[in-house]
Amino acid sequence: MKQVDRLLIEAKKIAGYTGPQLTLAMIEQDGISWTAKAHLWDRIPGHPATVETTTHATQDAAVEHIRALAEKYPNSRDVTIIVDDVG
Repeated sequence: MKQVDRLLIEAKKIAGYTGPQLTLAMIEQDGISWTAKAHLWDRIPGHPATVETTTHATQDAAVEHIRALAEKYPNSRDVTIIVDDVG
């Protein structure tokens, strides 16, 4: 599946896709819930990133949400998901 995802990303890159892309994702524990923050950016210098923030009951749910956004807003590069559970 990863190879198919990479091929889709490459095809969109070749086609000149300029829509928003997931550029950074961070998950933080907030009490008993988890907050997922996804930065979506159109890669145009001077344009600010849009930050989508959602709250989830579990860390796994937050990670799945970020993965879904990565499919919806593919990036031509790998995106690191930062999970802050140091507390």
